[in-house]
Formats: sequence, C-alpha cells, structure tokens
Amino acid sequence: MKRFLLILAGVMSGLFLVGLIEGRIGHLRALAPGMVPGWASPVENGATLWRGAARGLRVTGLPVEADLGWRFARLAAPGAIWDMTVTAPGLTGRGEIGLSMARDRADIRAGRIEILPGEWPGPIRGLTLDGLVEMTGLRADLALPDQSLRALGAGLRWSRARIDEQEVGTGEMTVLSDQGGGWRAPFSLTGDVIAVSGRLEGRFGSPVAVLDMRIKDAGAMPADWQGALDRVAQREGNAWVVRRDLDLSLDWPLL
Repeated sequence: MKRFLLILAGVMSGLFLVGLIEGRIGHLRALAPGMVPGWASPVENGATLWRGAARGLRVTGLPVEADLGWRFARLAAPGAIWDMTVTAPGLTGRGEIGLSMARDRADIRAGRIEILPGEWPGPIRGLTLDGLVEMTGLRADLALPDQSLRALGAGLRWSRARIDEQEVGTGEMTVLSDQGGGWRAPFSLTGDVIAVSGRLEGRFGSPVAVLDMRIKDAGAMPADWQGALDRVAQREGNAWVVRRDLDLSLDWPLL
C-alpha cells in the first residue's frame, strides 16, 4: 500500500509540474522522463490524475503481484480523494486515498481486503492454508515528500480456517502502530485442533519483522503437522515455540 501511495503522489506531482490537466503519464515519460521515478514504472501510460492503474506490483508481505487502480471521487476540505482498488490472485480490496492540497500528506481510509489463502503458497513449508481472511478498517498515513509511513492500523479475521483441509477454528489479528515508527500485530487462533497465540512486530521502512509465536496441540494435531513444526520451531511439551526474524520481502514459504 505504501508503494501505491508513492506512485499516486508521484503521478500527481509530475502532472502538475508540466501543467497537463488531462495529461497522461505516457506524456510525462515522453516530455520529461526525469520526472518519473523508477518506482512508477508499473503505472500504465494512459493513467491520469482522474483515473489510472499500476500493474504487477510487488507489495511487501504478499506472495503474489497486485494490480492497483484509482478513480477521482471528490474534493474535501483537506484535499482530493480517490476511490482505489487492489486485485491479485486470491485477493480483492477497496478503499479511499486522500492527498492534501499541499501534497505533503497522503492517507488511506475505509480500506477493506478479502483474501483466499488457498490460492496462495503456504507461509509454512509443507502446510497449506484455506478459508477466508477479511481485513477491515485499514488506515495508513504517509508523509511526503520524504515518503515515510507514519501510522498503520487494521483488523483481520480468518474464518472457516483450514490447514491441510482440516478445520482449525477462527483466527484474529490486530495491526497497530506507535509514534516512534514501530508497528505490532498480536494474533491468535482458537479451535479443537490447535491453539495459536503470538505477535509480529517491526519498524516502518524495514521489511524484517520479528515473529514470536506459540502453537499448542489442543488434542487432535495430525502427526505430519507435528513433523512440519519440528523443522521450524522449538518443541516444549505439547507446544511449539517460534522466535525468529522474518524477511517479509522474500518469496513464500517464510518458514
């Protein structure tokens, strides 16, 4: 999402500089290629301030490439607002993005994303996930032009959760951030097969997150799951503990 904010802010700034009210990013590339930064390369040539798309974006934390689109919605007191969409294999999302008139701040509000994890590679080698993950209340604040993410928040719920086709209950996660540039995401999963609790935490600007997770056998954990966990976690009685750094920019599986 941060990269999308940078792309839109760059397109807006560039088009204002050349004074093309109905200008396209393709015009800007032809007339002043130096004004188009490298990270804007996925933006389609026909994109304008009013509508456009960027294709094949690699977003940190996602195992698949995403397409992002925007369409101008309205002017408000703080600035201009666009409707935005994000699509990828197993993922659809929408929300609003706002850009201040001074072009020094951007923000995402009312973001909602649905994920079908069964269409993604599993984050843990040897285990496949399925069900529906819903992210609601996605919000993010970005300071421009230094391109720094200042705040991030969202709630996630994993319903009809299945691992290797076996139902495991319901999972939840809350994403929070602080004024010091850090973020954290406590999570849990409860059911009759396993009980999971833990947290991810990191800092804005770094793809590395610290994972601290405890997975407990609730009485019906299959033997092959135990074998997969033995390869990536430290066993403590009927539970497995994972404490390690994860590079979220890497391809999945991460464990």
